[in-house]
Amino acid sequence: MSHWRATARPLTLPTRSFNLAALPSPRIIQGVLDLVADIAPDHLNVLDVSCKRGDLLRLLAARGFKVRGTNYESEPAAIDGIPIDGGVDLTDGLPFPDGSFDLVFLTEVIEHLENHKAAIFNLARVAKPGGRLIITTPNIMRLDSRLAFLLSGLHKTKRRQMPLDTPLAGMHRFHNFPIAFPILYYLLRQNGFEIERIGHSETKTIAYLLYGLMYPFVAANTAFRLIHRERRNPGWEPNRAMMRWMLDRRMLMEDTLLIRAKKTPTPAS
Repeated sequence: MSHWRATARPLTLPTRSFNLAALPSPRIIQGVLDLVADIAPDHLNVLDVSCKRGDLLRLLAARGFKVRGTNYESEPAAIDGIPIDGGVDLTDGLPFPDGSFDLVFLTEVIEHLENHKAAIFNLARVAKPGGRLIITTPNIMRLDSRLAFLLSGLHKTKRRQMPLDTPLAGMHRFHNFPIAFPILYYLLRQNGFEIERIGHSETKTIAYLLYGLMYPFVAANTAFRLIHRERRNPGWEPNRAMMRWMLDRRMLMEDTLLIRAKKTPTPAS
């Protein structure tokens, strides 16, 4: 891996340095950078899974991280000197030894994958104990997405509905497999991760209105289902931590879910 070193400067999104067209969105990338702004880059290995054109990796490399990427489709062996492994299917595994990376990124990818269980397992395998995993995905837990599902049976996933004549080989290009936060929380926990922070993304005006109208009912119902109804069942206590994240204002209002999780030495039971 190549190692870039730069003078100390804030880890922020440049406005002109390179093409942002391949990025999920400038706001999401800035939110990702904010999530790792407190992490010193020295000697830390970074992997961006399905990195597209490597724009996030360029930003991290400029900060001093040692970076590497993968892509599902065949890509050049390197992008601007950054090593990129092409033809890598996350759900089939990653071509790296256990515990290879201090920081692992999966930005706007998991909603394209059918097998969320395999994806989180493979990300956890290559993360070092004490390392971090950053995941971003369309936030179907936000209140306007919940309301849309109630009215139409379809969540808001920031991409149009897949045409029904799409070949099976091309279905991964659409957001067919959005993941609900309770499932993501469970998979992270079972693979040894604890959520540290939720980052910031875009918030639409309608989100403020719905939050004001619906929060008391959402909070009461969430507490009833996760706490009061489960008290007699063994193993219910971790529900308290999950409920705290589920009632976080960013969870209920923002378009994209940005999560930073830390890998503990041994998986949680």
